Amino acid sequence: MPVHPQPAPPQPIGDGLRVGRQAGAGGLSCDDPRLSRVHFEIRPVGASLRLDDQGAKNGTRVDGRPVQRAHLEHGSIVRAGDSLFVVEDVAPPAPGCDDPPAGLSAVLSWAQQVVDRVAPTALTVLVHGPSGAGKERLARRLHETSGRRGAFVPVNCSALPATLAASELFGHVRGAFSGAEGRPGLLAAAAGGTLFLDEVGDLPLDLQPVLLRAIQERAIRPVGGDREVPIDVRIVAATHRSLPEAVAAGRFRADLLARLTEFEVELPGLAERKADVLPLFEALVGQPVSVDAAEALLLHDWPTNVRGLQQIANRIRLFADGRGRVELSMLPTAMQDAVGTGALEPAQISPAELARLLELHQGNVSRVARAVGSTRQRVYRLLESLDIDVRSFR
Repeated sequence: MPVHPQPAPPQPIGDGLRVGRQAGAGGLSCDDPRLSRVHFEIRPVGASLRLDDQGAKNGTRVDGRPVQRAHLEHGSIVRAGDSLFVVEDVAPPAPGCDDPPAGLSAVLSWAQQVVDRVAPTALTVLVHGPSGAGKERLARRLHETSGRRGAFVPVNCSALPATLAASELFGHVRGAFSGAEGRPGLLAAAAGGTLFLDEVGDLPLDLQPVLLRAIQERAIRPVGGDREVPIDVRIVAATHRSLPEAVAAGRFRADLLARLTEFEVELPGLAERKADVLPLFEALVGQPVSVDAAEALLLHDWPTNVRGLQQIANRIRLFADGRGRVELSMLPTAMQDAVGTGALEPAQISPAELARLLELHQGNVSRVARAVGSTRQRVYRLLESLDIDVRSFR
């Protein structure tokens, strides 16, 4: 799918896809003067995809390096002229979901559509995904489309002080403990709205049965109180942990997990949905992005996900005057270095050590790159030079 300068709807590869300025019937034509008439072609070869440059005047780059031919996988970044393309291995959509719109990954589009569908119901929702993937954004969208008029109240369960967690959630009455004034808790603050329990896997174990009862009975008893108070609160929870594993280890209650997972949504990290990087970044920074900067942003692995994107956007807004566009030189040096022809040399790491790391990380090239202090693209180039098939380690 092209993502710069003008996003276009996703294009299926099918039996093959020609891409260029005048790609012809069944191809993908882009209004980019630096593209050749037919710039490159992608065809299925066995279980993978192969890109062949069609003698394009300005050449083709895959994951930051010039190529005549290259094998593509999910997340590969193709640059032709001033256009960028993200390769996505797209699973069938959830029932009732439309194809993703231009400039949005299938994963995020379908997650949003599913959330919009479940929002008007009373179902408790659990959003699962790595830290910084945008779980709270998705929870806010659910609240905003739910029709509930109360507030959206987020609470970080990992930051709740163990001794005050019950009081924070359920409130307390005057005199409940030394010096205590009466105070409603977060559940009461979310009355008529949504309580978002972020990192719910870190909720103290002794508090879990109390929360379970509140969800079941739709009532809370403030600390020190002698009667229950009815509540009307929608619960949305999120976690980066495996809650079934926490249940098996005795750290999380199975009955609470069942209540929290009346509906589940999976939100992978940015490395798994590269098509979301540029739309999110441009929304955060408030400026258009040059094609070189866009390529660097797409090539980055984003280990801290949307949180990392936000940090870089904050830095650029701090020093930019709000005019013009984001250039490559404005990005961190390590990101600038990913755009170009530099490679991780074979002499820097032995084939045996590379194979050991691939086995250790189960073929996850991003983790191998972090282990050797390099980039994913440079590790891929080294793998090609050594004729190592990363798929054999997965």
